[in-house]
Amino acid sequence: MSAIRILVLGVVHGSGQSHGYQVRRELLSWRADAWAKVAPGSIYQALRTLTKHGLLEPVATEAGAGGPERTVYRITPDGETEFFHLVRLAITDPAAGAEALNAAFAFLHMLPRTEVADLLGYRVRALWARLVEVDPPPGEATEDGTPPQVEALGRLYGAQIRADIEWSLDLASRIRDGAYRFTEDVTNQA
Repeated sequence: MSAIRILVLGVVHGSGQSHGYQVRRELLSWRADAWAKVAPGSIYQALRTLTKHGLLEPVATEAGAGGPERTVYRITPDGETEFFHLVRLAITDPAAGAEALNAAFAFLHMLPRTEVADLLGYRVRALWARLVEVDPPPGEATEDGTPPQVEALGRLYGAQIRADIEWSLDLASRIRDGAYRFTEDVTNQA
């Protein structure tokens, strides 16, 4: 799953419409280059690809500040559907990867609070299933000739999964208890 796809769709969705430089500036202000491994060039490539697939559409051009004209984009209904699907998938599926989870996390506030907590519950169940596959119970010897360093790697992977489970459970609990500000909170106050 592509973190850049989530991020570009999310920024354009959140702003209503944006050109590439605005998307780039926003993501760099979030330091997405560090936690989602977003390269500036990938933003422009994503804009072209998402437009080609009908997930974004050009709505105008603006004069660039001393440079070429800038195409302004907005998200299409299909793009909005894809964006929310990717956010939900990145939260629930550990196989989506850390960068995709990080990207989705930037937009959690756009989903209903209870749904986010429930999605984290699905993530925990998927993580437990993965842990059972890779981490034998304590004291269970492996007699299949697995090199000791591979067994050590399995223990590291198991510890990472356990940490993800603990983090997900804690986050779901805090979200249920009112932590973080969600769009629905602002909407319900109006």
